Amino acid sequence: MLAVNVNIPFSHWLRSDSKSVWRHASASSSMSNDLHGRMSTLAGLHGTLLEDNNLSYSMQTGYAGGGEGNSGGTGYAALNYRGGYGNANVGYSRSDGIKQLYYGLSGGVLAHADGVTLSQPMNDTVVLIKAPGADNVKVENQTGVQTDWRGYAVLPYATEYRENRVALDTNSLADNVDLDDAVVSVVPTHGAIARAEFKAHVGLKLLMSLIYNGKPVPFGALVTPAGSQGSSIVADNGQVYLSGMPLAGKVLAKWGEGPNASCEADYSLPPKVRTRH
Repeated sequence: MLAVNVNIPFSHWLRSDSKSVWRHASASSSMSNDLHGRMSTLAGLHGTLLEDNNLSYSMQTGYAGGGEGNSGGTGYAALNYRGGYGNANVGYSRSDGIKQLYYGLSGGVLAHADGVTLSQPMNDTVVLIKAPGADNVKVENQTGVQTDWRGYAVLPYATEYRENRVALDTNSLADNVDLDDAVVSVVPTHGAIARAEFKAHVGLKLLMSLIYNGKPVPFGALVTPAGSQGSSIVADNGQVYLSGMPLAGKVLAKWGEGPNASCEADYSLPPKVRTRH
């Protein structure tokens, strides 16, 4: 048998930063001869779409004839989608006069102490991601997996007895959400449901300049919002970055012991900021 196969990725003709739908596509072609007079040819197009490349498509057409066997055309087209709540596929094929249409749905349902979370099909060992307040956030290196409207997601498979890195994509966070840590490591046992918890702060992101007795609060001072257990460190010129802040509130700054080593400040954002948010 003689056969020739050619695969052409379109990315070779596109810039690395191109947003074209063809950047993850390729064309293929093949020809074969069984040396007994029968020849077949195939041509196809394959690729992925959407920002997360979680919609894949494939189509192929061909013809076989000569020698022994029936002559005629063949072909198929298929779409496969991988989402946070499960997978879906649909396709059509024809061969030797037979036409077929197929479709399917697959996924998982995980019941846990905080409720129920839908997912892609799960293996025996999985990771439950808990990030209340961080809804619709993508999980790094996981096609189609993202947190639901409550901030929960399921990593559908995990390596047993080894450290698994679970990371949320901070580029997909809403403008009013910030995370203490975007990466968590878990070591699940066989058949376990390991939990990866993320602390999300929902609110405004503020850059404050703190002044005490006419001078900037010292570099390295700790600033804690009222009612919060987390602190931020003052940088140069008394400036401090705070996330998850309400429109009005109070902050406490402390840089030592004694009555002159701490201060409190009330703040309230102007009406324009209130309207915008």
